[in-house]
Amino acid sequence: MISYKRFGELRLADFLPAKRIRLVEDWEFEGRVWVGEAAGFSEWLRLSDDPEVLRALTIDFETFPVRTAARVLAEVGLTVRKGMTLAKLEAVLGSIRESSRFAADRETYEFRTKGRQPYEVSCTVLDEGGLTYLGVKVPLRRTKRRQR
Repeated sequence: MISYKRFGELRLADFLPAKRIRLVEDWEFEGRVWVGEAAGFSEWLRLSDDPEVLRALTIDFETFPVRTAARVLAEVGLTVRKGMTLAKLEAVLGSIRESSRFAADRETYEFRTKGRQPYEVSCTVLDEGGLTYLGVKVPLRRTKRRQR
């Protein structure tokens, strides 16, 4: 897969026209605050305290242009595509680390790529229809939870 340095330089605006993108600020995700770009439910996020470096991206295959998704995935170095079955995702990404079901018709599976610079990859797979949503994230150090 792509190096963390190159991943950090990617911007959604390199792939989609500006009129389709909205900027996001103060976006809370996984206990952190982010800034970035979004198009529908596809988001490209950078930590608010390190706003020049992309750390996470998601692609909603239902609304993201198919050819553009293919370009992004080729750049990132992931050989996944809309509609892939869980078995095919496992063949590409390895064993499942965790899974969660938030809706009756889909399940989300968490993977971690191998190599010197591993990525956390999240795949939401429809029971009928395969891969519908993808997340790719550079692993981050755990944050300390605030005591209340």
